[in-house]
Amino acid sequence: MLDRFRPVGPAVGWRSVVIQVLIADDHAIVREGVRRLLEQEGDISVCAEASDGREVLEQISFHKPDLAIMDITMPRLGGLEALARIRGDHPDVKVVLLSVHADAPFVQSAVTLGADGYVLKGSRVGEVVSAVRAVLKGGSYFSPIVAKEIVQQLRSPDRGHSEPFSVLSGREREVLQLIAEGLSAKEIAVDLGISPKTVEAHRTSVMRKLGARKATELVRYALRHGLIEP
Repeated sequence: MLDRFRPVGPAVGWRSVVIQVLIADDHAIVREGVRRLLEQEGDISVCAEASDGREVLEQISFHKPDLAIMDITMPRLGGLEALARIRGDHPDVKVVLLSVHADAPFVQSAVTLGADGYVLKGSRVGEVVSAVRAVLKGGSYFSPIVAKEIVQQLRSPDRGHSEPFSVLSGREREVLQLIAEGLSAKEIAVDLGISPKTVEAHRTSVMRKLGARKATELVRYALRHGLIEP
């Protein structure tokens, strides 16, 4: 996908590959920080930004970046759900997840869904750049703590088996997130373009699959698995 070029450097007419990157985080200050870090490199250009997963999908369809850097926890549609859809619709786009979470459910979902990288927000300055360069060379990049969790999961493959990407459908995960964000069935129906009756059917299915009896249990589940922020 690295077929876009622009002049960079002092030599006239010298041209170099420019990496096109999309940044997604619901905090503008985080996006700005990552943008400045990347664009200091000279051969990396931020072609688009997004504040939620739905915007990510729209911007990828329009800009067709080489790589997306996404926060896991975003409103309306989280980074993991966006990753699942990117893998289906835009398999050539590399994805590096950016998160404060190194817990098993997050890491397991990221690996299962095909994340190329996973960088913790508390990592050293420059680790995002290292991740970008590693995955665009065909490799992968995981912060050391995340890599350790992956090894532990390989040793105990049954850990985290109830994470949402193994037990719920894509629409059920979307409905679950919106319920946990406090939307009513009618509001969810409008947001997703479906009927309230269909929303209730999804809600019933989610509760049955997760063994939940109350909406508060759905909220706790969504918090544990990074679908919403505390």
